[in-house]
Amino acid sequence: MTQPPPQSRPPRDERPAGPPASRPLPRDEGSGRWAGQAPPRYLPPQDPPPHPGSAPQWGARPPWQQAERPPPPPPKRGVPGLIIGLVLTGIFLLVAGTAGVSVLSSRTEGASDYDTPARESGDGPAHETRPTTAPTSAGETSSSSEPSATRSSPNTGSSASARPVVALGDNPINIPGNGAVNTSCPLPSFSTDTAGQSAFYEAAMPCLMEMWTPALQEANLPVRLPDVVTTDGTVESPCGTRTWDQTAMYCPGNNTIYMTARYYAEKEGRTDAGVFLGQLAHEFGHAVQSMSGINQAYTSASYEANGTSPAGLELTRRSELQATCYGGMALASLQNGGVDNDIIFAALNDSRGRGDEYNAQPDHGSIATNTAWVNRGFYKNRVIECNTWLAGPDLVD
Repeated sequence: MTQPPPQSRPPRDERPAGPPASRPLPRDEGSGRWAGQAPPRYLPPQDPPPHPGSAPQWGARPPWQQAERPPPPPPKRGVPGLIIGLVLTGIFLLVAGTAGVSVLSSRTEGASDYDTPARESGDGPAHETRPTTAPTSAGETSSSSEPSATRSSPNTGSSASARPVVALGDNPINIPGNGAVNTSCPLPSFSTDTAGQSAFYEAAMPCLMEMWTPALQEANLPVRLPDVVTTDGTVESPCGTRTWDQTAMYCPGNNTIYMTARYYAEKEGRTDAGVFLGQLAHEFGHAVQSMSGINQAYTSASYEANGTSPAGLELTRRSELQATCYGGMALASLQNGGVDNDIIFAALNDSRGRGDEYNAQPDHGSIATNTAWVNRGFYKNRVIECNTWLAGPDLVD
């Protein structure tokens, strides 16, 4: 396919320089466990060979204490003294028992909060896109509106002990042989209007969660289906305000993907369903990073490195390129599940055409590097193949 001119190919998304040190890490919850599933089967690639660039080298909580036991009853006395002693002992036991119930109730609440904690907002920077072209006349006169659609995010079956592991290259998600399992996904007809995009994303989200669930569960990591919000105006999030002329964003603060319906259609002039599916798959890759704990580890490392320093920008490139690689894995799963190749190849070509050539700073990787990583995800479909954190600096430039 002939690639559009550079002006129509902005980078995929953008991050703030670095999170405040006080931002908490997210916590997740779940129940149940994957009972074992055969590794996914992969069809031969039906696309041209991968980019010729070189491929990366890889190398109980303590029990609660019981309430204090009451002291033993006083020694025997005479009959009147015995009666008085029994009465006093009964009153003491009643008071102590009430206090013990209160202590146990308080500690039980603490245990519940620990086992199934509420999610906290602000666990890291948003994964967003910087607009690089001027608004169209339609965009300049359009007014803001509420988001068109949202999705609830039910728990989808992690074990009760599943927690994100705050680690990068050695994150437990990197189990050899694991990939995005082949997933059938009947998608509706696509249209670029807000309602059409919303229906398309709503249909795709359960498929993306289904393909990633086995890898997360085998590593005993939480499984949380993200919300998806489709908006054609301005929407508020824990990661800030999102306007119509900004592209897709994953906000870890509320585990939500924001798809801005008008950006790709109006500012980039895109109409292919694959372009929109590819963006959704990339943002879902950031959600996988959050579920695994990779995003939390990146947030901490980025803060320590000062996000806009050369070291901080390299960390951001590693995070973005991993999400791009995860997006390629998702496209392999969907292709093998029966999604039309016209959609799959449009998504691949769009991902291959985004990079730092359109950025003010090198925080996403070059077009060639993005091409190499999305191809690696698509043709290999193995989580360990997307471990950008162990790749050499020249492979994330």
